[in-house]
Amino acid sequence: MSDIVKYLPEAAIPGGGAPRWEVADAERWRAARVPAFLGPVAGGWILAALVLLTVFVQARGAHPSESAGTSWTGYPGALLLFVLPAWYRFLPAATVVAAPLVALDAVRRVLGPDGPGPAAGWLLVALSALALTGALLRLRSRRRQRALVLAAAAGARSPVPEHLPAGHRRRGLRLVLAGGALCLAAGGLLVWGLVQDLGAPSEAPYDAVGQQLTALLLFVAGTPLLGRGLSARRAALRLHDGPQPVLRVGVRHHHSGRHWLFADARTVSARPLVAFRDRFADNHPRAGRILVGGSPRRLRREHHDIDERSEPFEAVMYGMPCEGAEVLLEFALYEEERTIVSHVTAAPLLPHRRHSFTPWTPAGTSYAPRRRAAEERERARRAARRSRGSDGVSFSCGSSDGGGCGGCGGGGD
Repeated sequence: MSDIVKYLPEAAIPGGGAPRWEVADAERWRAARVPAFLGPVAGGWILAALVLLTVFVQARGAHPSESAGTSWTGYPGALLLFVLPAWYRFLPAATVVAAPLVALDAVRRVLGPDGPGPAAGWLLVALSALALTGALLRLRSRRRQRALVLAAAAGARSPVPEHLPAGHRRRGLRLVLAGGALCLAAGGLLVWGLVQDLGAPSEAPYDAVGQQLTALLLFVAGTPLLGRGLSARRAALRLHDGPQPVLRVGVRHHHSGRHWLFADARTVSARPLVAFRDRFADNHPRAGRILVGGSPRRLRREHHDIDERSEPFEAVMYGMPCEGAEVLLEFALYEEERTIVSHVTAAPLLPHRRHSFTPWTPAGTSYAPRRRAAEERERARRAARRSRGSDGVSFSCGSSDGGGCGGCGGGGD
């Protein structure tokens, strides 16, 4: 994407207005986040490490069982334990339900005769408490951030743009289909193993451990996909529940593919707030509504474009940004030299917090003409070098010893 206009033309602002997101309000929004170690990414990895540690401790203290057939009583607890890190990463609401069940199952098994032992049991209780605390704080953070955005918008609302990217319209469908297929396959394996186990004679019990393990792996992969797809679908549909809060924000592109929202495109000291990934399907391929027209010189002077990797540009944000949400960004770009049009990007927000942006200073003049002038100078330099190299070859050939061009094969009878 190129020739993005630094500041929005007046025609791009919705009818009800769009206030700027003040830096102080944006910093309060940032402060509402949970601590980094309880965030979706770090918290999920911490829980995964604790699950592996618990399994290791439990395996060391395990003793052979003399019961016939396959054990099914501990399977639901084991399933919830293994899916807990992925659920924490993508489904905090489901984690609020699953974490207490894991803790209760751990206590029941510790008190039972075939329990995992006190060390593994207390590890299960600790990781369940950590998952529950983190999930509750993240859900509280979402509510606080939505309330802060509503306060910053000060009642400014507008329906979302009419023509939206294909990625937004199909949000989450592939994940729902893939996750649903994996969960159905896992359920089928469990039913098969359970029926075979119940129908086997007592003297020759059926071993359904293979079905249990395969189904466990399928559930670990399928339930997060299914839940993530449903959550992404709901986040996209929430933008169509009615007129959305609108704010003017800053957007800066990053070479990694993750782009960031800023409070605005004017304050140099404003820090990045939240990231999103810029994908082709999330950008509307057709030209938007015409905002401004006129002579190229006047347009470039009054509405200068920028290098979007060097400084942020202004956009209208529709929706309430928070963890797991999706917002729509409408900004302005040059369709041709004489026309500025609107462009809509759908931005599912990411939980990443690290960035490598360097401080920026406003260029103040159009970037595209400067880039084209630099490219012309570079082409001229290359042409001059090729010309000098060609002249050098001709001179060396004509000045070779023996005179004339005899050394070049020009001699004859």
